[in-house]
Amino acid sequence: MPVEPMPTGEFRVIQQRQPDPHHPAEPMPPSSGLVKAFDYGEPARPAGHGGVVAAAHEAEAREARGWSIGDFRLLTMLAGVLIGAGIAWTSEGHTMAFVTVAALLGAAAGESFGFGLSRWAEVRRLHVIVKRRVWFSVGAVLVLAGALVYATPFVVDPNPEAEALTDRGIALSALAIVGGLTSAATLAAVKQVVADPLPGTPGQQLDALLRLRRMCSRMMSQLGILVLLVMAVNATAIGFGPKLDKGVVLYSGVVASFVVGAMFAPTAATLRRRGQLYLERHFSLDEVPTGELIEAAENKAKLEKLLGLDQTTFGELKAGLVVLSPVVAGLIAVMIQNIK
Repeated sequence: MPVEPMPTGEFRVIQQRQPDPHHPAEPMPPSSGLVKAFDYGEPARPAGHGGVVAAAHEAEAREARGWSIGDFRLLTMLAGVLIGAGIAWTSEGHTMAFVTVAALLGAAAGESFGFGLSRWAEVRRLHVIVKRRVWFSVGAVLVLAGALVYATPFVVDPNPEAEALTDRGIALSALAIVGGLTSAATLAAVKQVVADPLPGTPGQQLDALLRLRRMCSRMMSQLGILVLLVMAVNATAIGFGPKLDKGVVLYSGVVASFVVGAMFAPTAATLRRRGQLYLERHFSLDEVPTGELIEAAENKAKLEKLLGLDQTTFGELKAGLVVLSPVVAGLIAVMIQNIK
């Protein structure tokens, strides 16, 4: 063993800390590509017991210390503005309102892309993600969105003098879809995290559930802005260039809302199921004394509200997609008018 001399002339044995053979450190998989830009600062360390929460705290600390994520999201937003404004500016007979809304759509798409990518980097630090499942989910979203956009002329059935699908509409739709792809990947990753029991103590598991729920809510807010701007850009495209059928405005909102719902619903259902299992395991009322039942039930109800167990998937979608209720109301009105 190494020794250290002391002022008295004696020597002191230095006790070295040995690694625990029962808990060996597991190296984190190296990041690559764009995600590597978010892995700045100190090298990743294993989170150990309660890894989900520990990794989440570490990810937040790294994000707070750095500036790469903010800069990257700013660049994606500026790129989206340029692309959206460029598409609108090259349209024949464009108006400034159309250019402005298209630029806002590009900004929202770029911000959503950067935000989803940063959340993806965070989720990867919480759990080992099976990427082929994520690619399958993203591919399904792409196929669904592309099929619904392609079906526009068949669903809207425009007047002979109007068009239901234009080149500028396809380009702006593609911009919005690309902006939401990283959120689709992150939502699929979150679904993987909560599909299995979370590690750690009950408090750490609750912290992880609340973090993941907040993450999903924030992504829903981002996607909700995209849905609103998709409808707005179609509304401002009426009246110049190729004549656009007015039914496209409503249909675009329905398509965008449906695609976002397809992305969000499986993750929301799995997250609520994990929260329900957590409550049944750690906050059961079976063994609570009769005199404490009311207080225990009230505390359990508060926790159910925090975990979103008192809501339905449609209710969460309606809260995140501010345009969903008007879209549904407009769709019902159109159906009633067609019946008459």
